[in-house]
Amino acid sequence: MGDDKYQVARGQAELYPPEYFSARTGNDSRRQRQFAWEGAWLKTYCPTGRIMDVGCSTGEFLAAIEWPGERYGMEISEYARTIAETTGVQFHPSIFEAQSFFDCVVFRGTIQHIDEPFRFVKYANRSLVEGGFIVFLATPNTNAPLYRLKKRLPFTTPALNFLLPDDITLPNALRNFGFLVREIRYPYWDSPYRSLISDHAKFMLNALTPGFFPHAFWRSSMEIVAEKIRTV
Repeated sequence: MGDDKYQVARGQAELYPPEYFSARTGNDSRRQRQFAWEGAWLKTYCPTGRIMDVGCSTGEFLAAIEWPGERYGMEISEYARTIAETTGVQFHPSIFEAQSFFDCVVFRGTIQHIDEPFRFVKYANRSLVEGGFIVFLATPNTNAPLYRLKKRLPFTTPALNFLLPDDITLPNALRNFGFLVREIRYPYWDSPYRSLISDHAKFMLNALTPGFFPHAFWRSSMEIVAEKIRTV
């Protein structure tokens, strides 16, 4: 990474010790199935080229989708970075250093963990070529039944989250940052994490009791793809 603009985020690296990545090295079958489904969708918009995975972890996502172009990443954990490099992920340039360079910038389950998320979106815009894509995957949607009921989702951890996005404010911000939102989808129905009976039973428990029972549910997670139409 090596860029001063990323040092604030790097200061949070202690939140992600090596054990955080124990199931993030291609060894979780459900994650791998989810990756494959997400990758197929992503490639309908951007089938190849230079891709940047912001918060790339061990590089398992780009490896799982067998990305055919150049692979780049940003990652605050030195431990995860070392693993990612073995999968072909390059860490220079970052979105803060590149201009009109990447064909696709991906935030997979990461935008909520970034302390200055909109600065990252702004620089993602500048780093993309005209007509390039910014893609959000596995992103919490607080405009969802479970969040409206309990004010939390299974993947909104207070100690790790700075932004709680929804499917109204995030698309609006993307438009203001020079993007055309091409599609928003909610992956619950096709997700390997879905368990219809158990999920709806837990939702009822959440509705009827003061406790919180984590579960996947419709609209809790969102995915957005937007095309760069102007530089900001």
